[in-house]
Amino acid sequence: MNLELYRVFYVTATEKSFSKAAAKLYITQPSVSHAIKQIEEMLEVQLFTRHAKGVELTKEGERIFPYIQQALGCIDKAEQQLQELKQLEGGHVTIGGSDSTFKHFVLPYIQRFQVRYPNIHIRLQHGSTPQIIEKLDNGSIDFGFVHLPVQARHVETQPFLSISSLFVVGEQNRELAERPLPLEEVLDYPLITFSKTSSSTQFLQRLFEHQGLHVQPDIEVGSVELLIECVKLGMGVAFVTKDFVLRELEKGELIPLQMKEPIEQRTIGIVKKKGQPLSLAAKAFLEGLYQEREKM
Repeated sequence: MNLELYRVFYVTATEKSFSKAAAKLYITQPSVSHAIKQIEEMLEVQLFTRHAKGVELTKEGERIFPYIQQALGCIDKAEQQLQELKQLEGGHVTIGGSDSTFKHFVLPYIQRFQVRYPNIHIRLQHGSTPQIIEKLDNGSIDFGFVHLPVQARHVETQPFLSISSLFVVGEQNRELAERPLPLEEVLDYPLITFSKTSSSTQFLQRLFEHQGLHVQPDIEVGSVELLIECVKLGMGVAFVTKDFVLRELEKGELIPLQMKEPIEQRTIGIVKKKGQPLSLAAKAFLEGLYQEREKM
């Protein structure tokens, strides 16, 4: 199928003149005549009736005209949409991550991105690291924020930022912060953590295992906010990312513990499906995000 032949047919039918069609298409009148002859021979029907004032569609020409009009309209619309995407005047970005990661590390940038590209829609999908990997597999997100390392061969990861973790207590347990505390002594108090499948709790378990200790959390919570409230009420010792509780630390509502054993930093990374190109909107989002991180 020669698309340009149908375009010549469409313009000639709307202009009702070979010469006007030639002028609109920026080609010669003989080229229009030749194109119409080609398409008529290809379809084995006469599409136009010639007369002194121009041309008119035959019954066969009238029958196919609306289909050609619709097809060319769809192509023009597709080209327009692609152009808008290239200029970032449309599209959407779907991002996976935890609520805490979104709140503390991503939302400020999303706000600035939307000011710059108001017609690009941002969608956020909550999930743990395994859930984010699953969402990548089924194509429901463009990329996600997870704690590294990730044991999945079909994804690509790139470090985003380093975070520090610490043990905190409330006012009722302030005496625990008066001296460097061995990790083993933490087990003497109720331990507050996130669910067993969370990367934070798994990191905590590895921390204890390196000291030959076994940890069994006493209280499991589903959010940072609930963890903070449990600690403030004196319900035990909690292990949490420092950035998530900066405000409470500054106010003295949470008290950091000094640990004898060092707690290494963790890395939050950006993960995307291996071999899967990002949309123009998603690519622009990540490029801007990395540029902001470099300036910090």
